[in-house]
Amino acid sequence: MAYLQQQYGVGRDTVLHALRLLREAGLIFTVPKRGSYVTPPEPKPRNEDTSR
Repeated sequence: MAYLQQQYGVGRDTVLHALRLLREAGLIFTVPKRGSYVTPPEPKPRNEDTSR
């Protein structure tokens, strides 16, 4: 979190708020005492060719 604060020149509360918004949007997930990680993308459905 300190890295994000320094990188973007924002306070702790701003970083926490941003992380909460990303978590609520399903873009990240948080593991207690480990950190926050980007949520893997869902696999795209395969379009089956039905024109055969």
